[in-house]
Amino acid sequence: MSERQLLVSKIENGIVIDHIPAGKAFLVLRLLKIDPKARALIAQNVDSKSLGSKDFIKIEGSYLTSKEIDLIALVAPSATLNIIEDWGVKEKRRVQLPELIEGIFKCPNPLCPTNEEYTPSRTKFRVEADGPVETIKLRCTYCRSMLYYGSILEYVNSGDFTLEGGGLVSMERIEQVFLDVLIKKGALRLPPSANEPFVLKSGRPSPYFINMGALTDGESLAAVKWAFASYVVLLMEQGELEDFDYVFGPSYKGISLATLTCEGLNELYGMDKRYMYDRKEEKEYGDLSADRVIVGAGYFKPGQRILVVDDTITTGETKIESIEKLKLLGEHTVVGFIIAVDRQERLGDVDNVEEWGAVEYLKEELGVKVFSLENITTIFGLIKDSLDDEMKQLWIDYYKKYGTEKLE
Repeated sequence: MSERQLLVSKIENGIVIDHIPAGKAFLVLRLLKIDPKARALIAQNVDSKSLGSKDFIKIEGSYLTSKEIDLIALVAPSATLNIIEDWGVKEKRRVQLPELIEGIFKCPNPLCPTNEEYTPSRTKFRVEADGPVETIKLRCTYCRSMLYYGSILEYVNSGDFTLEGGGLVSMERIEQVFLDVLIKKGALRLPPSANEPFVLKSGRPSPYFINMGALTDGESLAAVKWAFASYVVLLMEQGELEDFDYVFGPSYKGISLATLTCEGLNELYGMDKRYMYDRKEEKEYGDLSADRVIVGAGYFKPGQRILVVDDTITTGETKIESIEKLKLLGEHTVVGFIIAVDRQERLGDVDNVEEWGAVEYLKEELGVKVFSLENITTIFGLIKDSLDDEMKQLWIDYYKKYGTEKLE
């Protein structure tokens, strides 16, 4: 089957938005603000038994629909959403008007507190409707001003709105953005020659080094923030990750990742989380009751849930140390670890190599879920053709001895 036939007839993974009123497909696309690189098919004025004629949209790829996709109901209240996996419909549902719409449209009242200059827009509108779609109104919860349907359509047509937490996110897109920034900004480091490998904390002679400390410019931080926050939301909406109260970043590299994750979750998805990080040395001055070892612990309440984020996982030693330090908080639950890059290595050091892989040990022995944005098998597959024979062999030999996966 050709690519054209595949897109027109069936898709392997993706979404199909069906039963869109005729002529409204492009309004739906503007409302979703999908990735411009996504492959999409738009069909207009197709025969429909229930509507007479309709539009529909197919978007190919393993896309995640966020909670904001219900905003489709603003322009297409009869639309249905089909989530496609492995050529079949995994889930089908009708779109519904949300009760509240936050941080998207501007309040029409210039004196509303949400329109203050130099202040991020945090508007909150209550949705009111008592009939056809044209009767939809949005009432500002701050000043009670009303945004009528005509103005809503003007916003959608102009694109003059911010879709925080809306649209579509795919794992493929997250991986692509994150890998691009690793390579472009020099965070994936290669040694000068096969005879001069990097020596890791474990003593192992590594053929590469992941240096998240290289990602210090604004462009890099924005990409990392988007990737980590989007991956968290993706995992939560897929049911792989439980909700949580805190993001914990082991010092030192994990600290910036925790702050970026919290900021991204709030800015992009409207989720307000706190972060914590540990000290390498105990605090000996000031308020010792709250954060002698873990900064931010002063707000922690027994029983709360914690997500741990960090740069890489090699032997798992640092992650085990983090779990031990978090016990100082008392009763809590670690809902999972999210790692930038899984090195896919076995436990141990340079001379002692155990059967357990680091990720396997955390999952099976400690009962902790581990997720990674990238793994070394994928990275090697993309860069191996650019390596000379000696360097390529260094990678292969290293993973024969220390890896949970073999490289080819």
